[in-house]
Parts: sequence; C-alpha cells; structure tokens
Amino acid sequence: MAATTTTDWSDPITCPFCGDELASPGAGFVDHIHDNAECEKGFEHWRENIAGDLAGEWAG
Repeated sequence: MAATTTTDWSDPITCPFCGDELASPGAGFVDHIHDNAECEKGFEHWRENIAGDLAGEWAG
C-alpha cells in the first residue's frame, strides 16, 4: 500500500488515501477503510475537514 499525499476522489474504484483498488465504490470503500487503519484515519480527517460545509450529518 503506497501512501498518497493528496486525496483524489476522481476514480471511485481506487482508494484516494492509498491508491489500492476497491472491490466496489460504495461498500467496497467502507470495507476497505475498516480493514486499513491508515485509510480510515485519512477518511475521518477528510470528513472532519468538510463537516462544516454540510448542513447536517450524512444520511446512510
């Protein structure tokens, strides 16, 4: 797993945090971050950064 320095969400089948291929863009991403602590940490950091841009918490 190679760490990336930027978060690029342009390819939904590739993890934007490590570049690994995902099994699927939705559930595959969720499974991936639960199995990879560094990616989960990156996702939580990203989510904290955009939290103020959203009116409420995400549904789903």
